Amino acid sequence: MAKTKLRKLYKIKVHKNRWLIWAIAYVVIVTLALFGYVKVSDLNFDTQMTGNTYQPLHSYNDARLGFGVRYPADWSIGVDSNSSVTFFPSEINLDGVTISVVDPVSEKFIRQDLKIRKESSTFVDGSIGRKIINDIGDNHAETVVLALKDHKLYVIRGSDNLVSKVLLTFHF
Repeated sequence: MAKTKLRKLYKIKVHKNRWLIWAIAYVVIVTLALFGYVKVSDLNFDTQMTGNTYQPLHSYNDARLGFGVRYPADWSIGVDSNSSVTFFPSEINLDGVTISVVDPVSEKFIRQDLKIRKESSTFVDGSIGRKIINDIGDNHAETVVLALKDHKLYVIRGSDNLVSKVLLTFHF
């Protein structure tokens, strides 16, 4: 009798459907591993895309004209005159951004040459300027930003997205 009690003591009862428990555990582990793999792959893809979209910037400073700007490394510069500089993007079909420094009296004549669609205020290196959308015909427009600083009128002209890029790094 003592032996039967001893055998019962060491005998462990196993559930009849233990294969179901193992199958569920296996599915849970594989699912977690798959989600982890997808998450890590997504993070790696994002970091690769970030690395590919980074463009180094070059600096242009002109003490004579009184401004500086940072522009993408693949852009080129053309000095049009003593008071004007044009930044050309690498795409051939884009005209670029022209920054001119003129006498503040010239604002009246500049505005006369524009067909103003819309005008609003904008900030240029902490100073308030005027952002003008100029209608150049055939359903095309250009952005003209006028900013007054130290008795000089800065005129920034080009397409809206290029002017916006230049304004982010423009400084007096």
